[in-house]
Amino acid sequence: MGASPAIVMILFVAVGCFMAYPEAVTAKHTGITRHYTFNIKLKNITRLCHTKSIVTVNGKFPGPRVITREGDRLVVKVVNHVPNNISSHWHGVRQLRSGWADGPSYITQCPIQTGHSY
Repeated sequence: MGASPAIVMILFVAVGCFMAYPEAVTAKHTGITRHYTFNIKLKNITRLCHTKSIVTVNGKFPGPRVITREGDRLVVKVVNHVPNNISSHWHGVRQLRSGWADGPSYITQCPIQTGHSY
């Protein structure tokens, strides 16, 4: 007992449509804006009876994990609580229309001064 030619044709057309328009099969992520605040502070740590002051982000070293999906917009507010100027650099993050906000101080961006945010 074979399949009806009409059913075979419907399946063939359906598979062809999914191959021609893969977005019909996989929902495309439209992207949302995700907000993070990074508080940069000094924290004393002791290792092997030696205490040292290190720079932390929200009290952590390394800093917190940033979770996004492709197509998201990421807005990060950096608040400098340390006595030195700071700047940020994003490894592995493609900068689209924001390359001026990534890199070394006084080269691609001005540093964030003590008590200020960006």
